[in-house]
Amino acid sequence: MHYRPLGKTGLNVSALGMGCMRLPDQNPELCGAIVDESIASGINYFETTRGYIDGKCQHLTALGLKGRSRGLIVSGKAGISPETTEHSYREEIDLQMEILGVDYLEFYQVGWFSLDKLEHLTKAGGALDALNKARDEGIIGHIGFTGHDKPASFTKCVETGLFDSLTIPYSLLDRQYAPTIKRAGELGVGVIAMCPVAGGMLASPAPQLQQVIPGGAATTAAAALQFVLSNADVSCACSGMSSLEQLRENVATVNAFRGVGVEDHERMVRILEEFADLGKSFCTGCRYCMDCPEGVDIPHNFHLYNMARVYGLVEWAREQYAATAESKRASACVRCGECEPKCPNKLSVMDRLAEVEEALGLA
Repeated sequence: MHYRPLGKTGLNVSALGMGCMRLPDQNPELCGAIVDESIASGINYFETTRGYIDGKCQHLTALGLKGRSRGLIVSGKAGISPETTEHSYREEIDLQMEILGVDYLEFYQVGWFSLDKLEHLTKAGGALDALNKARDEGIIGHIGFTGHDKPASFTKCVETGLFDSLTIPYSLLDRQYAPTIKRAGELGVGVIAMCPVAGGMLASPAPQLQQVIPGGAATTAAAALQFVLSNADVSCACSGMSSLEQLRENVATVNAFRGVGVEDHERMVRILEEFADLGKSFCTGCRYCMDCPEGVDIPHNFHLYNMARVYGLVEWAREQYAATAESKRASACVRCGECEPKCPNKLSVMDRLAEVEEALGLA
């Protein structure tokens, strides 16, 4: 396993981390085996919280941890609200440690965070006081945050100096936080990239994306992990893995990846930007065409078609199209024409919907 500095914490984190929200809750024995083999494979980062998997995430993670939190980077997480107090947040920290069966958490993250919650975090007698006291007592080691706020807002959060890490989405298909990641790197704040395989989307075959990686990648999932780790400011790619096969494939991918130079990473980003521009030439997702009187979800259909046509995610797009309610599919279009005058890009919406049905339909 390769390891990277986790910001300026002095910790070295495994390039691949375990997001424990996707553990197979119907098979506790397998959950324990996945966590156990993760540790044996050299993974030392485990992201957990009490609410995942219907409240079972940390119970299932504990089956493999077996009290081995010392030497591992185990993260707990809890959100905050205006009503959160130092006492209530400390109770939550203690409860999560009890469930995990550990006496120490290397990281505790403020979950579902956003810039507008900063005042709730830093108020006197609030969550930050609980975190700082727990750190002073040696109960936790470091403080991070995670969420889905706007990139500019998260950059401001990073610049407060309050946090040792941040966990944000970053993948081949979602690079909106790249400026925040770069700023975090400049400030020595560790970056945990969540959703590196785009919530499983990039587990589907996509030859175009595999070729983005210098020399090509064996699978789309491998390309996804390699792209994320090609960013030198990313400390760890945290992937949710629900089987031993997924774990072993991801470990093999990360172990085989030797990194790329800055120029190669910039070349990959340029290619992906060209892909995105090509998609926008078909539909920008502005939603001005809505609402359709027949109930067709025009932007959703066009998004699926873009994923298939631009990125080669044909199998995934067809599965998603089949799962879409019939009344919302492109096939439900009756060519009334009400949408076309609304489109600022003057697209032939009706003809494009016919293309979607032809490409993704069940016939």
